[in-house]
Amino acid sequence: MAIRFDIDKEKQIITGTVTGEIHREILVDMLAQLKILTANTPGCNLIFDFRDTELSPSQMDMYRVIDIVSTIIAIREQFGEKIAHLVPDRKDRIIHAQDIGSVAKIRGINYQVFTKPEQARRWLTL
Repeated sequence: MAIRFDIDKEKQIITGTVTGEIHREILVDMLAQLKILTANTPGCNLIFDFRDTELSPSQMDMYRVIDIVSTIIAIREQFGEKIAHLVPDRKDRIIHAQDIGSVAKIRGINYQVFTKPEQARRWLTL
């Protein structure tokens, strides 16, 4: 499992890319790093790129979704208006990401799911 962040200061986008198998500790670590980055570069929109990851069915339950969204809400004031979530082009992963998006939207976050990075970047810059 690897986590990498890239910052595009011109377009005000922070991209967090995760590869390998996803589990809660990795996501918590990613969000902790993101908290520091968004504190130092506030106002950037976010891309969570999980296209090169594997997610077991046991990691897809709604309790984990709510836990992750709650962590994002805690740093809401530090980032921009939008979050793009990139996932593999597989039905189960898209549905899981849309579940996260539904919870995020209820909590007031402009959150969209994509399978292609160029679509996500275009949406973030609109």
